[in-house]
Amino acid sequence: MVSLTDDDLDGVSKGQKYPDGTVVRVFCMRTTRDAYPSGWAYKLHYGATEPDPPRTLADGTIRRYDNSHEDTKGHELHVAPDPEPDSITFPGMVELWERFWNEIPTSEFAVT
Repeated sequence: MVSLTDDDLDGVSKGQKYPDGTVVRVFCMRTTRDAYPSGWAYKLHYGATEPDPPRTLADGTIRRYDNSHEDTKGHELHVAPDPEPDSITFPGMVELWERFWNEIPTSEFAVT
């Protein structure tokens, strides 16, 4: 297995649907915008193509890491069925990427 670097993940925007009705969508980008003090904008999403509460949240999320509102809410982990996200400490993009793939039941796909 090749170790990823921040450079490998910068600019990743990819999605994949699976035969079981699940989907992975990932987005990672370095940024200097004030809204992202960590220097990254990201969303690591595992979900269903069709929402199925309580297995998923209303938007189909099963598990998602994101910092969509980092400047006001920080880094978040959304896990169905709880509609309220948990705040997490951002470990770095590579570490979070690896954590995400270790926590979902699909194999990591290549980004480089």
